[in-house]
Amino acid sequence: RRLFILDANALLHRAWHALPPLTNPDGQVVNAVYGVMMIVMKLLDNELPEAMVACWDTEVATFRHEAYNQYKAHREEQPDELYAQIPLIQQGLATLGIDSLELDGYEADDLRGTIATRAEAQGWEVVIVTGDRDALQLVRPGICVMSFKKGVSDTVIYDEAEVKRQYGLTPAQFLEYKVMRGDPSDNIPGIKGIGEKGAQNLIQEYKS
Repeated sequence: RRLFILDANALLHRAWHALPPLTNPDGQVVNAVYGVMMIVMKLLDNELPEAMVACWDTEVATFRHEAYNQYKAHREEQPDELYAQIPLIQQGLATLGIDSLELDGYEADDLRGTIATRAEAQGWEVVIVTGDRDALQLVRPGICVMSFKKGVSDTVIYDEAEVKRQYGLTPAQFLEYKVMRGDPSDNIPGIKGIGEKGAQNLIQEYKS
């Protein structure tokens, strides 16, 4: 049995940037709705998963903001036209029988990780659909990551062998690599003076 877990916010932003500002008959911008639904329907047709769920961030601050008040501080707010499409996307997903999950105080990342590890323990084969490389730390037998390379159609599947091939690291080492180099996209500093290559070389040499 295969469970597909969608990084709904990543799909939302990818569709928003990949497609022109399409509008419905009422003049509302719906390009992200169209893009996300096309991705999901393509996954359903091509992959035939037994179950699928979408995980969403909320606007409420998380424990990460409490731990580090500069977390994501540099992120630019997107236009209201983008966020206004979320209820329509959730309605479309519901029409396809796909639940949308969110939990104040936690990110969609936390929901995806929790669901993935619990489902894998119950015998599911789990595919996490995301453009966020943070998810690679979850890769193990029974859990892989489907990541977007370009646009909304070109994807790559990360299992343990693919993580090793691309980064020279195991998924557990990839977590340590991210800790050392930091995460500019989330405004999280790493170890001063150590970038991507330095972190990769150190972990490859010393293993941990």
